[in-house]
Amino acid sequence: MKAFVNARYEYHWAPLVGCLVAHVGQIGAPQPSYIVGSVTGISYQPPQDAELPAYLRAGLSALGVAADVKDSAYPNRLQRLLTRQRIRRELRVDRPVTVFGIGVSPFGPAWGLIVGCDDDRRAWRREGPMTEQVSPWLPESDFNEAPVHMLISARRSGDPAPEAIERTAAQALLSSVDRVHRDLVDRIGLLDSSVEIEPQQYSHDVQALAGNWGEAATFWREFPHGVYTPVAQHMAVTLSRYATLFPYPMGGQPNNPGVRSAAVHILRDASDALGAAR
Repeated sequence: MKAFVNARYEYHWAPLVGCLVAHVGQIGAPQPSYIVGSVTGISYQPPQDAELPAYLRAGLSALGVAADVKDSAYPNRLQRLLTRQRIRRELRVDRPVTVFGIGVSPFGPAWGLIVGCDDDRRAWRREGPMTEQVSPWLPESDFNEAPVHMLISARRSGDPAPEAIERTAAQALLSSVDRVHRDLVDRIGLLDSSVEIEPQQYSHDVQALAGNWGEAATFWREFPHGVYTPVAQHMAVTLSRYATLFPYPMGGQPNNPGVRSAAVHILRDASDALGAAR
């Protein structure tokens, strides 16, 4: 089999958002990244466990997209076979598939798009962070050996409704507040400790956090809300100050006591602002 889909990953600090923006665009339901990130909760602090598929389905449904999210850890041979068959079916009808672990980032596996299959090469064509720099081809043997198969297939199911978009984004933000708060507390604890921080990876994470909340602020300006709009705006401005302390890719000086103290002060400000949404 040879099949190729004309979908291009859109670079984003959150690779899953970059994949989904390209994905929904390819199936005829285009949306900007700040809307995709807000309705799915990725712009806030998405769950990293079994709850994630439900968030993705709900968020994409608000955009008029029916998503099927399959999540299996250490799949057996039958599950791997069914996964490959599902991807091939999607490619045959000109739809990409978003898959965890096929993209390449500076810090390990990332979300990516499968946009093609070439059985002669025994490889998948992929789009994602750094794949053009590394290789757009993923050997099927590497794909088969992946310890986690999480894939998202999607089709257009209707037209997006502004009311549903705003309601779903509000639900995603509200359910994320506690996770965001715990994350800020953990960051403060790390900076207050004597643990040495690796500059490049830390700065990438900081930039992603600030960038995602910047998009959340854009969303809540477009969909004004008495509580969430000022909270998101304050978070975006505060975290942009945090990001200036740790420029990517050099990383700044995350082990300098003065820098760490300044970052702690900024994160406490963000945590206080978040309290209004709880």
